[in-house]
Formats: sequence, structure tokens, C-alpha cells
Amino acid sequence: MKKHIHIMLVATVALASCGKKSDNKEVNDADTTKTEQSSVVESQPACFAYEAKGDSAFLKINIADSLVTGDLTYALAEKDKNIGKIDGRIVGDTLLVDYTFMSEGVESTRQAAFLRKGNDWVEGFGPVADKKGTMSFTDRAKLNFENGLLFKAVDCN
Repeated sequence: MKKHIHIMLVATVALASCGKKSDNKEVNDADTTKTEQSSVVESQPACFAYEAKGDSAFLKINIADSLVTGDLTYALAEKDKNIGKIDGRIVGDTLLVDYTFMSEGVESTRQAAFLRKGNDWVEGFGPVADKKGTMSFTDRAKLNFENGLLFKAVDCN
């Protein structure tokens, strides 16, 4: 009798374990389905331009979820042209990027910030310091977008 109880107990534990594995599989399958349904949302490139008093700048961004890549060019009067790439993310209504560019034959990297204004972006400025070769904002709370360059939406072609 004890032998039968022992066998039944082992069989019950084994079946319970199988049931738990099955439950975990269902959860994993549900998680996979959920992940597949929330796949990366990519957009077409969006372009923005700034023009005033002989100055111009061009911003082209590609967005995948909150991650952003693209190109940024400045042609400001009496300054060297800067041509480079951006890589960053959107946080709320703010685009925060690292801008790696060439100027006077030297590659540099600095942070840049843009605040969404309707369909446009306004560049912000604030205190910076050199952090491992990148000019980075020291306090993002002190970013000022009031007098920044206004990049208006334009056709990418």
C-alpha cells in the first residue's frame, strides 16, 4: 500500500511539474506574441531646415520607436560648414542626440537638443563640458530653447 501511495505521489508531482512547464510555455508564447505585435515602429525620414540672415542648417531624421538617427548640417555665415551624423533618442517632446561632425578637417562630437514645436524643432542651448571627448550638457534642466534655431518641416527631396 505504501508503495502505491509513493508511486501516486511521484506521479502527481510529475504531472504537476508538467502542468507548470505547460503554463510557462503559454506565458512565453503570449509574451512572444505580444512582442511581435509591438514591433519596431519606423517612420519615413523627416527633414527640417533653418534659414535666416545668410545662415542655413538642415536636419534629416529617421525615427525607430524613440531612437533617432540622421544627418545635420550647419552653414552659418562667417563660420566653417559642419556636416555630420546624429544618433540619439526622443524623450517626451525633446530630441537629444550626439552630433558627430567634420569641421576644418577635424572630427568632433557634441550633444544637441531640439524641442518639438508643432511640426517643427527648435534647437536648444545650455551649459556644456567635455566628457570623454564629447561636449555634453552639464544640466539638461538648464537647456534654453527661446532663441534657438527654428528648423521648419520641409520636403526631403
